[in-house]
Amino acid sequence: MAAKAQAKSAKSPAKKPVAKVRSAPASKRKATTAEKTSAARSATQPTRAAGKPISRKGNSTAKTAVAKTTRATRQAAPSFALAKLGQVALTATDMDKAVTFYSDVLGLRLVARFDPPGLAFFNLGGGTRLLLSATASAASLYFNVDDLNAAMRALKKRGVAFLQKPAMIHRDDAGAFGKKGTEEWMVFFHDPSGNLLALVEKR
Repeated sequence: MAAKAQAKSAKSPAKKPVAKVRSAPASKRKATTAEKTSAARSATQPTRAAGKPISRKGNSTAKTAVAKTTRATRQAAPSFALAKLGQVALTATDMDKAVTFYSDVLGLRLVARFDPPGLAFFNLGGGTRLLLSATASAASLYFNVDDLNAAMRALKKRGVAFLQKPAMIHRDDAGAFGKKGTEEWMVFFHDPSGNLLALVEKR
């Protein structure tokens, strides 16, 4: 029996040892994944001179500073601005009628008249002049008065026909033009050349 067992053992080939593959520890796999993710993020972010990623807080601070500078520039007072009106020009289709209307009816002071070429200048007060000319463009004049009804009665006696009854055109609730709540009442009429004129009372 011993001889037979030895014979079988001699015939069967010897088994080779199987090498065991050791897997990397879980901690090392996690570290490798984290490193790859961090490297990918760093590659896609803008960097400063030192190579560090720019933080969102830094970007927000820079944008806020730029916005404040822009607003300050817009709000800065201009070095030059027009503020005083020196002259207003109106069309005069008939110079004689126009001069009579503005001097005799409206009571403006005639400063000078030149014929030719057909120009007339009136004093509007406060350093402002009215120019009547056949070549001037059509425009509108608004005359401030203390008592709208009294002014209308006086002009009606001189032949002025008003286009409608006095009406409140604007109420300054925000105080944009002066005292809050001030109402602007107006009534309109035409001069002989068809220019639109208005009387304005602030209440």
